[in-house]
Amino acid sequence: MLAKSELDRFNDDLRGVTQSLAKKRFWSLLREQVAAHPRDAAGLQSALRAAANEVARLSEPSARIELNGQSASSLLRAIAEAGQVEPQAFGGVEGRGPDGNLVIVSPFETSEALFAFAFKRRGEEPTFVDGYFYRTGPELMDRLSETHGPDSPWCQQMAQFVADAERAATDRPLPPLADAIVARTRLPPAA
Repeated sequence: MLAKSELDRFNDDLRGVTQSLAKKRFWSLLREQVAAHPRDAAGLQSALRAAANEVARLSEPSARIELNGQSASSLLRAIAEAGQVEPQAFGGVEGRGPDGNLVIVSPFETSEALFAFAFKRRGEEPTFVDGYFYRTGPELMDRLSETHGPDSPWCQQMAQFVADAERAATDRPLPPLADAIVARTRLPPAA
């Protein structure tokens, strides 16, 4: 199990990377953490949960540039590597963000190399956190149609994601997003 001070330092390092917008450092931080505890399943679970909590925090819309979907997507891809799964394993993950709001992770397309996040507060339409931008469903679909063509399989898959997010009930019981993310990894269970 990671000592509290080590986990706190890891959390601080993740925040520092986010604030510097140095996305490639996410991979380095997680790789270093995994290498430092190769046989410590509980420690690895703690590190991935800390990283997944950061994904949840970053996937909620914010006026601050360092809090954005680009960072959340980069970190989620780093978690996929550390958790020994393909990024596609996180498509469709649903959970509660830090403020209890609904967050849904989009499907992952290799050519995009980016997840989008549907963020939904009770009684509101979802906001799609897409890279550095916050979009409505039609705005997201317009961007994807311009890039991939409206009839492309990727656009069809994302249209389904947008439709599902728009219909999603915000009052259903869901785990914290971090727990839902960690549950999709192939880590050995912590003792």
